[in-house]
Amino acid sequence: MLRRIVVVVVIGLLAVLAGPVSPACACSCAIATEQEYLDRATFVFDGDVRSIDRLDSAPGDFPLAVRLVVRAVHKGQVVDPGGHILVGDPDNEASCGYAFETGRRYRVYVREQGPRFVTSLCAGNRELGPATTDDAAWSAEPASPVAGTLPRDDRTSVITLMLFAVVAAGTVAVVIAVLRHRRLARPGGTARDR
Repeated sequence: MLRRIVVVVVIGLLAVLAGPVSPACACSCAIATEQEYLDRATFVFDGDVRSIDRLDSAPGDFPLAVRLVVRAVHKGQVVDPGGHILVGDPDNEASCGYAFETGRRYRVYVREQGPRFVTSLCAGNRELGPATTDDAAWSAEPASPVAGTLPRDDRTSVITLMLFAVVAAGTVAVVIAVLRHRRLARPGGTARDR
């Protein structure tokens, strides 16, 4: 009986520890109207992609930082035209990342995630054409701080805490089972000890 408990606990712990760390690689977006995309977004603008940086240490689902020069604002007043914004984006279409390209103009729908701005393939973004790269806004260094900071996903700390709790609970269960087994195995152990 004790062996079965230990085996189940060990298998459970291994399944948790060896399980996938990243989200499943599948993206399915519900079809929405232009008005629905607009209603869901915090800030909607036309912007030229100036750079795309992969953030090796970025937690969560937004490892790309897309820097855009805002050209026109359609909703919200986060950045004036000519300003720069940094938007978090998943890194591929399988994880719902929008395939931005440097030097292209897009209509971008972002939502706030705390003090950060994020977007995705399902937000309603669309390409509008080539970027304007020969003006002062494109060439200017962005003001500090740029609107929208590096994206952060608070679920990372919750997942870590849950993983720790599962491992701790499993360890306690194994220790209790071993101690109980030792008490029953020593001379004088009684059925009442069971």
